[in-house]
Amino acid sequence: MLLTPVFVVIAFMAFQAAMWTHARTEARAAARDAAVLVGRFGASPEEVASSTLESLGSKSALDVTAVEISPLAEIRADGTVRVTIRARANGMIIGTSTEVAVTEAVPFEEYRP
Repeated sequence: MLLTPVFVVIAFMAFQAAMWTHARTEARAAARDAAVLVGRFGASPEEVASSTLESLGSKSALDVTAVEISPLAEIRADGTVRVTIRARANGMIIGTSTEVAVTEAVPFEEYRP
């Protein structure tokens, strides 16, 4: 009789951890895609940031607070595109959300004649 509540709590903890991991993975994939768009295809960092923010805004697993991409001058000087996404991963119960911040970096390989 005592094992049932313990099992339920452990099961909910595992499910909550899976939700947070999924949200972090979703943010990381979006950051990687944004970095690739800027670094390999020469897209504008501002346009990619707003597109990524709009794209992630429709996801229920994340409440995105910021999409940060280095300015183009810094990218060209450094040779690396860095994208940071800051968000809040929702929880099953109010008060169980957590902050998520992921950064992805790819080399700047835009076509240069």
